[in-house]
Amino acid sequence: MAFSVSEFKSKGIKRGGARSALFQVELHWPSLSVTAPTDQAKFVIKGASIPTSTIGSYEVFYQGKGYKVAGDRTYDTWDTTIINDEDFVIRNALEDWMNFVSNQKLNTRRGNHTKIKEGTNASYKKDLKLTQFGTNGKELTHYHFVGAFPTNLSAIALDWATQDIQEFTCSWTYDYWFQETKHGGGGGSSYTTSGIDSGRTASSTTGPEIIP
Repeated sequence: MAFSVSEFKSKGIKRGGARSALFQVELHWPSLSVTAPTDQAKFVIKGASIPTSTIGSYEVFYQGKGYKVAGDRTYDTWDTTIINDEDFVIRNALEDWMNFVSNQKLNTRRGNHTKIKEGTNASYKKDLKLTQFGTNGKELTHYHFVGAFPTNLSAIALDWATQDIQEFTCSWTYDYWFQETKHGGGGGSSYTTSGIDSGRTASSTTGPEIIP
């Protein structure tokens, strides 16, 4: 069968292909510990990724013969690359967040312990959102990272021989992620976000609780 360019364009990437540069990351900050740097994060997070999807497996043996059984999902850390401005607002806020989780002098939580929550709704956990846009500027799909907190800030290299703008990487640990498709994006989970408020409670019966 001869290769048909027109058929490829009509059936292969009929919408022109998703673009890696058309995305935006939204951060939410712990209210008890960090002064939120407004919406600046949307504009300085220059690198991220659509998360990996991994399901483990177990091998069960019977008389020397093994077969695979589906296991549980696992979630890798999620990395974001951030441009550092001269006010250090995002860097300072992330360092403050991590200091709240584990004090630099003592291995303790920081702040008013009568107001700090642990467990599923831990005070140091917040939800993150990654939005993928189309070439027409419309939102294609969202990825929500539930119960996230920063676990690693990369070093910022200093060098007299360079004039590059500084940037650094923040690695996030989270409970789980899911894809929201109500905006008409690609495949994945069909979770919705109706009835969700800032307290991480949801009235929707079709998906887990998130912050939109």
